[in-house]
Amino acid sequence: MPLPTQRDTIAALSSARGPAGVALVRLSGPAALTIGRRLFRPQKATDELAPRTMILGHLLDAAGEPLDQVLFVYFPPGGSYTGETIVEFHLHGGPVIVEAALDAMLAGGARIAEPGEFTRRAFLSGRLDLSQAEAVAELIHAKSLVAARAAHRRLTGALSDKVDRLRDLLAEALALCEADIDFPDQDLGAIDPAEIVGLIDRAGEAVAALIAGHARARALAQGAVVALAGRPNAGKSSLLNRLAGARRALVHETAGTTRDLIEAEVVLAGVPVRLIDTAGLRHTEQEIERQGVDLARETIAGADLAVYLIDGALGRNADDDEHLAALDPARTIVAWNKADVSAPGADFPGLAISAKTGAGVEALVARIVEALGAGEAGGEALLASVRQRELIERAAARLHAARAVAGRGRGFELVAFELREAAEALAAIVGETTTDRVLDAIFSRFCVGK
Repeated sequence: MPLPTQRDTIAALSSARGPAGVALVRLSGPAALTIGRRLFRPQKATDELAPRTMILGHLLDAAGEPLDQVLFVYFPPGGSYTGETIVEFHLHGGPVIVEAALDAMLAGGARIAEPGEFTRRAFLSGRLDLSQAEAVAELIHAKSLVAARAAHRRLTGALSDKVDRLRDLLAEALALCEADIDFPDQDLGAIDPAEIVGLIDRAGEAVAALIAGHARARALAQGAVVALAGRPNAGKSSLLNRLAGARRALVHETAGTTRDLIEAEVVLAGVPVRLIDTAGLRHTEQEIERQGVDLARETIAGADLAVYLIDGALGRNADDDEHLAALDPARTIVAWNKADVSAPGADFPGLAISAKTGAGVEALVARIVEALGAGEAGGEALLASVRQRELIERAAARLHAARAVAGRGRGFELVAFELREAAEALAAIVGETTTDRVLDAIFSRFCVGK
């Protein structure tokens, strides 16, 4: 794979846009240092531009006039983020200054970077594998500290190491299969199918653990949608306000107050969640309320999880049973609200809470996090993207097929084929067998400058 140094030099603002105390403008490519030297005048004429050393001086505009007092630093090829020469200017974060700096760089021969192009070059030069590159975007867009830490684990190679160990197991099993295939008449000793099965089983268990942790990793990285459902006046808006820690929804004793969807972004036990307060579920002849109920049903059906509230002041009735029957039990939590007014019976299968007083809400949050697969018992949270999950599921299917054949003690050619297919799926996770089209899709989601 050709290194990106064979291409042109790119430039971009790598810090956030808008007025700021400091902005970071970055150059990367074969002409980065040449352009950088041309645009920088050290404060002291005796200062040498040594690598990885910040030098105070002035940034010049395209006409060669001083533009700003800046710090200059460069990183040589092989020791930079992209693997090629990088020059950074740390300047005052005024938009006019930043634009003038970029104009000067373009006039010097650079071009504006595409979204994610710095990280793509890091991948192409071998500084990062593809799973680590994806983790860069996840770290930038993390919605909670727990999510940021999970992304950091992937960035520092936790998933890559797991994939490497899996591939080692498959290589060992494949070597045994191929020894029997290629040298059937040699005195190598009988190939024990149980040894191959054991290796496949160990790989299968590790793959299963990764798949089990996907729900947690996805919830941490992308957030989850939780819909609050129930009859009118069940306390959905009160619960939304309680979980959001602010008055986001209007609460009134009049039935049908909520007709539009009301949303709140919250972090529950470290997990980012988008709460949606929906219209009360009931049969109504009022057109505007009926539309709200229809929208509520669509929203609940599309959510990752529904929390269905029973109005504890009135108790569970046939309407509740009808609404609950339409919901997926695996994606529904039932809670008895207004427990401060009336407690549920001993046979009630759900939680008892009071959105008004906060009683039982902590237990509800724990149940929500658990149901989303985002709890600590949710598995090893390393597979965050859908791409990674699909590839690991493909590997799991191939391992299952290989296990079935190997368990019969014959057909090592077919076992070897399935193991190679599984290994190829694992290689795609870290980007060893990934097409340009897939790379384009991944890096297009990055911001310019990263």
